[in-house]
Amino acid sequence: MMHLVDVTASHAKDVQRELAATPVHFIKVYTLGNSRVVYKKKHGFSEIVISNKLRGITDKEINFVVEKLLKNDAKNIEITKQKSLVEIIVNN
Repeated sequence: MMHLVDVTASHAKDVQRELAATPVHFIKVYTLGNSRVVYKKKHGFSEIVISNKLRGITDKEINFVVEKLLKNDAKNIEITKQKSLVEIIVNN
């Protein structure tokens, strides 16, 4: 069973720095096993990046993250996949 664990507090300095320097108004950092999930919201769109330094990201992980984080907003998404990095863009 997969679980998203919120580890945003462990990355507080990085999160605060990005919030101050970019138009992003919401950032959450999660772990999904040994994958890292970063969820950012800007006005007009949201972005989720899933990365893993050890292996590729599976479709099962992508679907799980989309279901858990986007719920009903999963209609207008673009997914870009590379071996160990996935970017999910949601146009609001």
